[in-house]
Amino acid sequence: MKLSGERILAAPRQSVWELFNDPERLSRLIPGCEKLEQLAPDEFSGTINVGIAAVKGIYIGRLRLDEIRPPEHYKMNIEGKGKQGFMRGAGTLDLAPHDGNIARTVVRYAGDIQVGGTLVQVGQRVIESAAKMMLGQFFAAAEAELKAQAAGIVARQGFLINLWRYMLALIRSLFSRRAASRKEQ
Repeated sequence: MKLSGERILAAPRQSVWELFNDPERLSRLIPGCEKLEQLAPDEFSGTINVGIAAVKGIYIGRLRLDEIRPPEHYKMNIEGKGKQGFMRGAGTLDLAPHDGNIARTVVRYAGDIQVGGTLVQVGQRVIESAAKMMLGQFFAAAEAELKAQAAGIVARQGFLINLWRYMLALIRSLFSRRAASRKEQ
């Protein structure tokens, strides 16, 4: 399964880089993350509780970073397993100022993930949809975390609030596309 995309976060690239490299803050952004520990400067281990359709479970895994070029790029190698199956893959994360505006950051991600075990029975479309939803929740939580940091407060995080943020972002996106298409007509 291939995943790729681009998100714009309203924060300088250095702030986004620091957020994505802080295990304590990052663990609050990842949907279902129960634990995230730094084993070495470029290696992490974690536990995530995820449910995809009827297949729910706890997965334990590792993440290793390569090709690190702060604050713009790294490659991620991941592997994880649980009673319901396994996953392994690799991907890249790139950060750049948005249209030359240093106060906004474009986050580009791309990766290829293989899954096996009971997870495969769910089907690739369902797994892809769940992965996209989790990415949406992650980026909604990241946006909230970065806004709170800029205001000097702590952001409230959690599954329901991050799901709500994700749904609001989807609705705003739909309305802005609709308004843009009306202006073109």
